[in-house]
Amino acid sequence: MINIVLCSDENYAAYCAVVIVSALENTQTPEQFHFHLITPQFESQTKEKLETLVMSYGGQITIYEADTTFFSEINIDLGRFGIGALLRLFMDRYLPESCEKVIYLDCDLLILDDLTKLWRCDLKGNAVGAVSDLCSPTAFAKRESPYFNSGVLLIDILKWKSDDVSHRAVSFLRDASHDIKYLDQDALNHLYCHQWTELNLRWNVQPAIYSAHDKGFDYLDTHEVSTVIAKPAIIHFIGSVKPWHAQCTHPLQDIFLYFSTLTDWPMTPSQVREPLDWAGKFARLLKLPKIIRRRKLTQYFAKSPK
Repeated sequence: MINIVLCSDENYAAYCAVVIVSALENTQTPEQFHFHLITPQFESQTKEKLETLVMSYGGQITIYEADTTFFSEINIDLGRFGIGALLRLFMDRYLPESCEKVIYLDCDLLILDDLTKLWRCDLKGNAVGAVSDLCSPTAFAKRESPYFNSGVLLIDILKWKSDDVSHRAVSFLRDASHDIKYLDQDALNHLYCHQWTELNLRWNVQPAIYSAHDKGFDYLDTHEVSTVIAKPAIIHFIGSVKPWHAQCTHPLQDIFLYFSTLTDWPMTPSQVREPLDWAGKFARLLKLPKIIRRRKLTQYFAKSPK
């Protein structure tokens, strides 16, 4: 089985469902997918909907209700992040002993290729495989060591356990001497500094890649950037504005919304953008040429259902 871990609360259930259905739609072997969903709490109806969705494709799903009482005890400021940002650090506490390897996925992703290919990637003896966190050339130059994005991870759970990730990560986050901005991501980069395997950019295509394409970031290969945009495997909607927000201008927003219509939480472009006032609509109109230009760079969009 291909074990896939997600962490979500009730507020993110609809978006978690999009990640799941897009993964199932883009594989030839959905029966091999076992989703492990860790949650602080789901309503019974939400559980039923997610279970029905996965089983309709022949896949498997296990939902674990996490104990979150300890979060008040460890006294970590979550800031703009939810509990899910830390739950992933404790995934080994919930997964069965038979689970030795997992793909971890955030809930603001869109899967456009078969995760079986990611599953087969060689970790080269490391506990974690990930994609570099993309940023501006200026920010990149300031980094003291390679830094990965934690939204998509290929994990050797046995090594993860032996490295005592949850305990060491919490210790790091409680240490006020650290300049912590991205919670679990900063903690994992601290724990696995120079000890992680770099995956191809297409497994975590971040919005900054479009700026890299337009401006030619000197720390990225121009040909690779163009190839990744043309055939992305996983789209990551990083940032405070998500594809379910009216203000979203991501060129692949509509594909995300299409996959939502295959779940019990359908969203359409007109519904999502309805809250925009005249100023918001005008602002989007001004950005439309850039959105369309960037959208055309991706081959998947051209063949996706309308």
